[in-house]
Amino acid sequence: MHEMAFAEQVLESIQQEVSAYPGCTVTRVRLRAGERLALEPASLRFCLEAISAGTCMEGAAVEMEETGPELDCPRCGRVTVASALDTVCPKCGQGCRPTMGTELIIEEIELNDQED
Repeated sequence: MHEMAFAEQVLESIQQEVSAYPGCTVTRVRLRAGERLALEPASLRFCLEAISAGTCMEGAAVEMEETGPELDCPRCGRVTVASALDTVCPKCGQGCRPTMGTELIIEEIELNDQED
């Protein structure tokens, strides 16, 4: 289950960002994950819940959007493909380099001030 490694990285990044806001806790996190990572949203949420106990992220809702793969075609430019396994341009048949679909981005961190 590679989701645990990603969960650890997400938690570490969020803790680093939230440290600038003493007394705040995370209520919601919105992630964008590339399809090529093959992350299972439920597994990633489970891992984050398991490792966030006692941290600023304990009990936070985790939303995850999956983004489709894109290729950089030397002839056609950037093209969207149907599958993360595709490496050939669907327009011209040229071999391509993947440009999207391997990222995991923290899009939004919603905080709640504990002093309220």
